[in-house]
Amino acid sequence: MNLSKLINKGLIMVYGPLVTFVVFCGFITNWYAENVLKSEKVDFIVMVAVIIAICIGWLWWSYKVVKWKCFAFSKLTVDESHKLYAKAIGAGLIWPTGSVFNKTEIWTKQDEKNWKEINPEIREIFETE
Repeated sequence: MNLSKLINKGLIMVYGPLVTFVVFCGFITNWYAENVLKSEKVDFIVMVAVIIAICIGWLWWSYKVVKWKCFAFSKLTVDESHKLYAKAIGAGLIWPTGSVFNKTEIWTKQDEKNWKEINPEIREIFETE
């Protein structure tokens, strides 16, 4: 399996919509603050809007990264999974095992079911470092 393709699919699936959303919010807020509000504090308003958009984006990451993990790791051997795990951390797609940020992942019952169907040796990658 081509691991780079799985990483690219994850980046597109997880970060593509997230980055688009944050940038879009910044531009729309800038336009709104300048043209509708006619505010002198455009930079502050845009900064607040982008921070809120990033928080919403984090929720998106928390939900979609789980989908990607179930998809990607279900297609691999144990050796390939170790390599993908390292590449995904390097690409900023996932956090290392034990990271506090992993606690923000949103797992649905279906995600948990799909994850349990993955080879237990592959699941262990995410349980121990």
